[in-house]
Amino acid sequence: MKKTLKSLLFLTFSLTLFGEEIDLIFTNGNIITMNNSKDVQEAVAIKDGKIYKVGSNKDILKFSSEKTKKIDLNGKTIIPGMVDTHLHFLRYGLTFYQIRGNGKSKEEIIEEVKVKSTLIGDKDWIRGRGWNETIWKNPQLPSAKDLDNASKNNPVVLFRSDNHAIWVNSKALEIAGITKNTKDPKGGNILRDKNGNPNGILVDSAMDLVLDKLPELSEKELEKAYVTADKEYSKMGLTTIFDAGDDVSISLVQKLIEEDKIKTRVNVILDPKTTEKYITKKVLAKDSMINDKMAITGFKIKYDGALGSRGAYMLEEYSDQKGTFGNKLMSTEKLNQLVNDAYELGYQPHIHAIGDRANKEVLDSFEKIFKEKNKDNTELRYGIVHSQILSPEDVKRYKELEIIAIMQPIHATSDMNMAEDRIGNERIKGAYAWKTLKDNGVIITGGSDSPNDYVEPLYGIHAAITRKNHKNLPEGGWYSNEALDIYSSLEIYTKNPAYLWKMEKN
Repeated sequence: MKKTLKSLLFLTFSLTLFGEEIDLIFTNGNIITMNNSKDVQEAVAIKDGKIYKVGSNKDILKFSSEKTKKIDLNGKTIIPGMVDTHLHFLRYGLTFYQIRGNGKSKEEIIEEVKVKSTLIGDKDWIRGRGWNETIWKNPQLPSAKDLDNASKNNPVVLFRSDNHAIWVNSKALEIAGITKNTKDPKGGNILRDKNGNPNGILVDSAMDLVLDKLPELSEKELEKAYVTADKEYSKMGLTTIFDAGDDVSISLVQKLIEEDKIKTRVNVILDPKTTEKYITKKVLAKDSMINDKMAITGFKIKYDGALGSRGAYMLEEYSDQKGTFGNKLMSTEKLNQLVNDAYELGYQPHIHAIGDRANKEVLDSFEKIFKEKNKDNTELRYGIVHSQILSPEDVKRYKELEIIAIMQPIHATSDMNMAEDRIGNERIKGAYAWKTLKDNGVIITGGSDSPNDYVEPLYGIHAAITRKNHKNLPEGGWYSNEALDIYSSLEIYTKNPAYLWKMEKN
C-alpha cells in the first residue's frame, strides 16, 4: 500500500513539476489521428491549446488531475483542426458589411444596391462581391446601366465570385476616367458594348483602373471585419488559414492576435504588391516569423485569370469564345525572376495558375529553378494554387517535380454550370482532376478561396467525396470518377497542409 501511494504521489508530482498537467481530456470518442499509421483512438489529452497525447481511455486518464476538465464524447468523432490553404481573411470579413451577391439573382443584387444607396451619402462608394451570371435565369453578363437604375450618384463596384472581374456603374467609370478611347491594359480587358463603349465589366488588370480610386477603409472597419471572420472560422472548425496579406493587414492581424481577439493561426502568403516590397528590401523569410500563431512564409504570384471570366490562360482557344485564350498576367521572364527571388529569400511561391497553359509555364519555371539550384521540392515545397486545368503530361510533371497542388474542391461544384461550355468535353477531363492527381502521387491541399466561394471546410470535404455542391446536386455527382475517398478528403484539410507549411512533425 505504501509503495502504491508512493508511486501515485510521484506521478502527480512529476506531472505538475515538469509542466505536464493536462487542461482537457476527451474520452470515449472516435479520435481520427490522421497520422501515418491511420490510428483511431478513444481519448485525447489537450495542453495549452495543443494535442498532447492520444490513446486509450485508460492511458489518457492517467494524465488527469483535479484541474483537468473531462468531456465524455459518447462515441462522437474528433479530427485534427482543419486548415484552409488559400483564402482571403479580410475580404471574407467585409462580406458581412457589404453587398453579398453569392447565390443571388441579378435583380436581387440590384435591389440591395438600391437600398444601400438610400442609407449612405451621395458620394460614398457601394462595395460588394459574389455575383455569378452563370447561375442567373438569363446567364448574360450584367452592365453599368443595370446598376445605374439602382444608384446614379454613388459609385458602385461589385466583384464577380471569382474575384477576377468587377461590375461597376457609370459613376465609377466616370471617376476612373474610363471612356470609349481607353485602351485595354496589359493582362486585362475592358468589356464594351456594340458601339465600343465600356459596358461596366472590367476583367483582371483592368479592374485596377477603378480599384485604385477606392478610398481606404478605416482601421475600425478593418478590425471589425477580421474579428467577425475569425469567429466564423472557429464555428466551422478552421484552426489555421493561409491568407494573402499586405503590410497593413499583417500589422493589424498581429495586433489582434496579441490582444487575443483573433484565435485562428495565420500563415501569411504576401500579396503581389507586398511581395515586391519584400524583394526590394531583401527581407528574409527566416526573419518573418511574427509569433507562435502567425508567420510569413510565401509569395503570392498571379500568373493568369479565372475560368468564369475567360481569363484562365489556355493552350487552345475557349470553346465558347473563338479567338480568346485568356490572360497571361506577367511575362515568363518576370515569373522566373519572382521564383528566383523567392528561393534566394527563403519563401515558398504560391502561384495562381488555372488554365492548362498557365500550369505548364509555371511547371517550366519551377523545373528551371530546381535544376539551377540543384534542389528538389520535397525540401522547398513550392505550390501551384488552383491547379485547375491540366494536360495529361503535366499531371505527370506535377509528381516528377513534387509540386504541391493547392486546390479548392468546392470550385468544381461552383464551376460545373459553365466549365464544360468554356473548355469543351475533352479538356474537361483534365480539370478539377483530384483523383487523377492523387493516383499519380501528387500531394493535394484543400481550401476555399473564400469569399470567392463558400469557406466552410465541410462543404469542401463534401464536394471532394461526392462531386456535389452543398445542396447535394447534381445527382450522381459531376464527373464523379474524380472524387476522392473520405480519408483522402480529410487529409487535404489536415495532414497535407501541415506538410505544405513544413509543420508535419509539430
